[in-house]
Amino acid sequence: MGLRQNEILKNIEGISERISAIRFYKKNISALKRFSCATWTSRQHVIVAIQAGNMTGFAESIISVNDPNISLEDWCKCGAELIELSVSEAIRENRRHQDQWQEQLIEMFEMALLDLGGKIKGVTAIQLLGLSEQNAKPVCGVHVILSDNVEEVAKSTKWALENDKASYIKVKLFGKTELDESIIKTVRSICPSERTVLIGDVNCGYRPEKEKRALEWIAQQLKVLKNAGLDACEDPGFLEIPEWVSLQKKLPDLALIPDYPMRHSRKSVSQICEGMGKIYNIHPDSAGSVIDAVVLAERIRQLGAELMIGDDSLVGPSASIWQQIASALGARWVEATEKREESDFYYRCVRSLATDSTRNPICIHWSSGFGIDLDLIKLQEEADEVKEVTK
Repeated sequence: MGLRQNEILKNIEGISERISAIRFYKKNISALKRFSCATWTSRQHVIVAIQAGNMTGFAESIISVNDPNISLEDWCKCGAELIELSVSEAIRENRRHQDQWQEQLIEMFEMALLDLGGKIKGVTAIQLLGLSEQNAKPVCGVHVILSDNVEEVAKSTKWALENDKASYIKVKLFGKTELDESIIKTVRSICPSERTVLIGDVNCGYRPEKEKRALEWIAQQLKVLKNAGLDACEDPGFLEIPEWVSLQKKLPDLALIPDYPMRHSRKSVSQICEGMGKIYNIHPDSAGSVIDAVVLAERIRQLGAELMIGDDSLVGPSASIWQQIASALGARWVEATEKREESDFYYRCVRSLATDSTRNPICIHWSSGFGIDLDLIKLQEEADEVKEVTK
């Protein structure tokens, strides 16, 4: 990992403009999301704007769920340590705090600094990451359905089909075989296998953490789901790495997708092995660093597997950033796309954007940095709270 990482860090050397201000814009989004492991009623998103000279870099992260009153003070204290550093120095200083600061904060700062550095140098952030937009591949966004109500699943599937969003559909599954089978069959009654790749994410529902369930029993449940029409299954249970390999061998016609074992990128790169699944997930807000994620993607390819980019219910700048990374990495699909209604406040602030996720494959017009330009006055009006860190 060290050699590839150092090559990327060399690309960002010499960006001498100094950080003059960091602004945090918190937005509370009320939306019900059901998972096998939890229920979200609201999410607290933060959009960061990092300024150096007359340029600004943007990114986004989720600071909390179900906690609208969460304070920004801790993140402001971290941001203060980057003020007056050059962009290059700030990227290295931010990475120095891995295992100290929150992973999603470090990831957000890094993306915003790469956006800023690319704008200053007049190159894409993709180039700073050692990738090439010339070698990028078209990538489709995934339509995600987070519901245990089959009527809602049917309605959402029909919308996807009518709006050319049905190439890839992901459903949340709940570790309850009968319910999960009904969700899969509902999607398949509208979108047959030749039309749609159907992915299920169980969030370890068939073997929750600290529970003991035999691997053979898990395999039997997944065979039922495969027969119902499932193409790929993410995190069927909390599994040890050798169990991942064994389970994939038991299910040759179903693509397993490890997610939890992939977090965080700098750690998982030395832990994952061949055969854990057919597709490996790099998960936004849990990767911990897009630099490390690029290194991890290279390792996944070495293992002979495909990769995908997940989502953390992103609604703003980081969705666009991960779409560009997904394309540059040749990912099979990307789940991080802007959300109906939930992204409306953000779109009202957009001056220009490099990506258009309303189309499939996602349309990308490569621009300096990550090509994100937001109206800060409008963003301040839309935000529920704003904090600024300066000298």
